[in-house]
Amino acid sequence: MVLIHGAYTAANLLAGMFLSLFLWRSSHDLTPIAVYSGLSALMIPVAFIANGVLWRGIGAGASIRLGLGGNGIVYLLVLLLGSQAPQWVAALGLLKGLAEGFYWSGFHLVSYDTTCDRDRDRYFGVQATASWLLTAALPPAAGAIIVAGSGTGGGPYRGYELVFALAAVLLMAAMVLAGRLPSAARERLSVRRVATLVARNPDWHWVTRARLADGFTGSLMGLVLTVLTYLVLKNEQQVGNFNGLMGILGVGISFGLATFMKPRHRTLCALVGGTMLVLSTLLLPLYLTGWALLAFGLLRAVGGPLHGNALAPVALQVIDRDPAPRAMRYDYIVHQELCLGIGRVLSIGCFLMLAAPMNQMLLARIVVVIAGAAPILIWAAFARIPQPAAVADGDSRVLPAAA
Repeated sequence: MVLIHGAYTAANLLAGMFLSLFLWRSSHDLTPIAVYSGLSALMIPVAFIANGVLWRGIGAGASIRLGLGGNGIVYLLVLLLGSQAPQWVAALGLLKGLAEGFYWSGFHLVSYDTTCDRDRDRYFGVQATASWLLTAALPPAAGAIIVAGSGTGGGPYRGYELVFALAAVLLMAAMVLAGRLPSAARERLSVRRVATLVARNPDWHWVTRARLADGFTGSLMGLVLTVLTYLVLKNEQQVGNFNGLMGILGVGISFGLATFMKPRHRTLCALVGGTMLVLSTLLLPLYLTGWALLAFGLLRAVGGPLHGNALAPVALQVIDRDPAPRAMRYDYIVHQELCLGIGRVLSIGCFLMLAAPMNQMLLARIVVVIAGAAPILIWAAFARIPQPAAVADGDSRVLPAAA
């Protein structure tokens, strides 16, 4: 699964982060990016529900393959549409959302079914280390390809086309690897069970709050950060180099967390990381300069792993407390995705309402400040979840292979 997710991450680093920039450069308008992101956010929970109600028998491996294939098709369509892509953002966003939903529904099942609380810090640490290694290498390479491609006489977007094609190839290769993931039975998704999870497992209330905050602010950050970075650095090569520098720093932090993190350290690490993330988002909007961007990147490269890696296992820990965690696991996964989806759709809807009457770049700066508060809100919710006493090394609830 680490290799498959690595290929998925590589494709996103090559093409996903530059897709927003491609759409913006084609129209110099943030609205197409918001429409694309909003429709994608709407369709992700739809795919989760469909996977649980209509196609629960296909298994996690097949779900992941569908998601990888759908993402590859999105990049191929952008490649074919070229400069006309902004006119097709609605269809592209819907397809992207379905693909993401199928991929992540399978990913979450595999993550839960193959880990226990004792080894999840190591599991997510390894995942993050691989992602940061790819971040150190691939965005600079993608930026170089885009800049070099624009000078070959094939048009201003030839470099983008090459990057999108390479991302599609990577996703197709990951589909082959995903065919080796095993499958196991899971219960049919129940709307009644999903709606009563908080009553069944009171600690899930705090996970719900955290996911709503994460969804409301995470999409807004992704919507504007790449464009703001481009406005400061002026070309795609520098955008890629900036992300590569963040990746180099993130590798060391994530590797250290994978090696030394213990469940009892999660809350403190997440508080330190969340504070650094909040500080980073106060700097960039106030001082949209190269030095502010460098400080922003350094704070996020260190704070991101401290916050994200430390809190990643906590929701799964709460699922473990259910009287029947194996039977209920997909209901919990769908519930948290619905919370994320509600937050994403509401936030992007607010952005679209304000984008017309306001200056978009001013709105983008405001978005970064507002969204920047999310890490502390998420930490505050997860910190309210009671932590069990230290688990004995012999206690390892490892479930069978992924459903």
